[in-house]
Amino acid sequence: MPRPRPSARIVAALGTVLVAAAGLLVPAGLGAAPAGAGGVDTSYRAHDYADGNAMSILPPGENGLVNAVDAARFELLKQRPAHSQDQLGKYANLLYGYPSLTDATLGDYFEDESFGVRPSDVTRTETPGPGVTIYRDRLDVPHVYGQTDSALAFGAGYAQAEDRLFLMDVLRHYGEGTLAAFLGGSCEFEQMDHDQLLLAPYTKAQAIAQVDALPAEYGAQGELARTMIYRYVDGVNHWIDKAALNVNLLPADYAAAVPQLLPQKWTVADVVAIAGLIGGIFGRGGGAELRNAGLLQYLQGKLGTRDGERAFRDFRTANDPLAPTTVVDRSFPYETPGTIDAAKTALPDDARAPLTGTPTATDPNCNLAKPNLTALSIIGALQNLPKHMSNALVVNGDRTADGHPVAVFGPQVSYFAPQILSQLDLHSPDYDAEGASFPGTGLVELGRGQDFAWSATSAGSDLIDQRLERICDPAGGPAPARGTYYEIDGACKPMVHERFSETVLPKPSGIGAPAVITHDIYLTDHGVVQGWTTAGGKPVAVVNQRSTYGHDVDSVVGFLGFGQPAVTHDVTSWMHSAAKIAYTFNWFYVDDRDTGYFVSGRDPIRAPGVDPDLPTWGTGNAEWQGWLAEDAHVHEVNPAQGFFVSWNNKPAPGFAAADDQYGYGQVFRSVLLVNQLKAKLSARPGGLHRADVVQAMETAASQDLDGATVLPLLLRYLQGRDEPAGVHTMLTTLAGWIGDGSHRRKANAGQAQYAAAAAVAIADELIPNLIRALYDPILAAGGVSTDGPTPTGYAALPMQFVNTPNSNGAHQGSAYDGGYESYLVATLQQLLGAHPADGFGPELTARECGGGPAGCSAAIDRALRATYDALVSANGGADVGAWNASSASAAAGQSMPEFDAIAFRAMGIIGQPTIDWQNRPTFQQVVQFERHRPR
Repeated sequence: MPRPRPSARIVAALGTVLVAAAGLLVPAGLGAAPAGAGGVDTSYRAHDYADGNAMSILPPGENGLVNAVDAARFELLKQRPAHSQDQLGKYANLLYGYPSLTDATLGDYFEDESFGVRPSDVTRTETPGPGVTIYRDRLDVPHVYGQTDSALAFGAGYAQAEDRLFLMDVLRHYGEGTLAAFLGGSCEFEQMDHDQLLLAPYTKAQAIAQVDALPAEYGAQGELARTMIYRYVDGVNHWIDKAALNVNLLPADYAAAVPQLLPQKWTVADVVAIAGLIGGIFGRGGGAELRNAGLLQYLQGKLGTRDGERAFRDFRTANDPLAPTTVVDRSFPYETPGTIDAAKTALPDDARAPLTGTPTATDPNCNLAKPNLTALSIIGALQNLPKHMSNALVVNGDRTADGHPVAVFGPQVSYFAPQILSQLDLHSPDYDAEGASFPGTGLVELGRGQDFAWSATSAGSDLIDQRLERICDPAGGPAPARGTYYEIDGACKPMVHERFSETVLPKPSGIGAPAVITHDIYLTDHGVVQGWTTAGGKPVAVVNQRSTYGHDVDSVVGFLGFGQPAVTHDVTSWMHSAAKIAYTFNWFYVDDRDTGYFVSGRDPIRAPGVDPDLPTWGTGNAEWQGWLAEDAHVHEVNPAQGFFVSWNNKPAPGFAAADDQYGYGQVFRSVLLVNQLKAKLSARPGGLHRADVVQAMETAASQDLDGATVLPLLLRYLQGRDEPAGVHTMLTTLAGWIGDGSHRRKANAGQAQYAAAAAVAIADELIPNLIRALYDPILAAGGVSTDGPTPTGYAALPMQFVNTPNSNGAHQGSAYDGGYESYLVATLQQLLGAHPADGFGPELTARECGGGPAGCSAAIDRALRATYDALVSANGGADVGAWNASSASAAAGQSMPEFDAIAFRAMGIIGQPTIDWQNRPTFQQVVQFERHRPR
């Protein structure tokens, strides 16, 4: 994708700055390294028990400051800012180097994650305030030392602002619902503001109150967290003060993208805004009950009341007994309702109809303000933030060569320039941690401590319920269609009305006049009103009840504990900290002898009789009954199978999928990791090395899930049939690809096409056609979504057909996270005469293919022929072996590797080149501890 370019006016201005600066960039106040930071040991690997066996990678590079000189150099001389790309090559090259990987060559693909920095690698030293020293290493990673926790927090704020100030500004305004005011008017920004306010509509005072409430809720740890948040903000503001006086320290992105040329001061409310944004994107689950009701009503309208209800439960797969799970030997029942009380279920008259009366989303003239290219890039980045993080492979010590556990894990948070995560190495007398941090938070959220490491994948547990509030008239008259009074516990209560206004200014190089837009938000006792509809012919308001609402910053107490040696010293104490994190994540732990797993989240306990898949009434008869206790959360230490694997799959048997999760069937992408890890364990009876676990991860990182799971069954079903010559060649091509591991990978980095280009094209074309052949008679009447020439999903069922590497043109890297694979596998198993435990009932099988199993042979033949004809057209010929394009890649004018490639979305002026697709974490650690501090 093309990188954004600033306007000619900006380039000219930057060129003037370049001449004036004479090509030099020397940030003020930075000098030689001092002797130390008070009583904190700043020596390399102090209190570090990894002995060099902790490594990590974060593409493209740590530096995110692009000043005017940097921008001009890039525009005029094509020189990139230092350290903006120095981890990209190692990350990209693992795809082609992993087959020959050894422990000795891990350093070719990962960087040292030891505490501190070698004296010879110190590139500069900063002393931003009393008791704070920051050493920058050869990758520009900040190693921050504070004489106290407060001083450390100040230094973390200063360092993160230095590296990510413009990105932090974008994120805080996104979290506050003020993107349009910050980046200038456009329909896209105004809509994002509106949508964010429907999630977390906090006033400044309400956000600050969340921080100030921490001591009362969490005691001494809460007091420390509050103090560190305030001091973190002080550090951010100290950098802002310096940047306002020194053009070398000011991100040039402001001049290119926003009306205001200088950053504004921070408050602790901004930390809450970013915390809410992180939790709302990566740490949430549920809230799709209305959409589910729409599917139920659609199926009942098509199949009848009874069969429609059964078909809905078949598609939901809330507790599929065959679903891959991280814990395999113990059940954790959650949201397994008994008898449903129909009086608690609230179904709208037409759940698929758009809600009415929602707060104004955009200014009527927003289309007059066209975003410039920098703003357009930011829009694309924010609209494509991933919803799920991944992945983790953690191997017990009894399955490794030297008897100590190994972990290869990290979050998949998509790809940005600069990266949405930043690296921090933080030390004070009471805190030791290094790893990745979300800018604007100032703690290590994913990383390592003195003698242990931890990471996370998104769990998606059910933290959000949708309720219908009955609208009433306090005077006893008829309820108005969009009334703002609602019934609860027998009373007619007014909604809380909050009004959020923002002044939108024209952008640089944009058009339009200043405007004030207002977002009116209504809240009930349960949460934020999303809009109005009817139920039983009477008006109701749809409300999202989120368990973390008003508690978005509370999770800082758990994160803080991860980095405190006195708090976290073994797997049990680590779990206690994980339990304090309100967001829903799968957490993984490794030290020298133990592995651990804990699923965090402020999980509500629903009232008896509630159907967790459908909306409930807000009248008071279906209220939450408290929170899931710590020991009831999914957790395990040193699993009997010898390893943990997570790729956002179901945590454990019995732990039901949240109402927005339709993918927890018998196929999930985690099976690719499990299969590769088991193969490694079988091939190495003496135990695994770190490189073996990396190889297992990276082998799965280039596999096509459909090729590994669906297509082998399809070939079995078609075995022995007399197919037309072209179709027969297609199937033979697929069989060879499947036998070789079904990889979407070039033979080497220098080639232009995939090694199995024809097979990849056939798979991409065939899977949507196969889905439609089987399920069109049931689901097509509700509408079919398309992306260019490719059908992508049924409108009635809230899941895309297949989550390919380039779903919807996003180029995000993460793929195969939810699709029709489980449905397809179950159907094909049934067509082959098997009876899988999660197979569809007769209400669906009798209608598949338009006439049940007897009609499926002809329907699948038509899908094969349609695939062949489409690929002949896309490739300009019938020579199957020469095919190298799918319909979608041909329409885009790209080779398939280009079409799948990972794109770094620029969150400012300077972007990054694409890299070949691989399905792996963005920030990733490879860790092994062979010793531990005294226990």
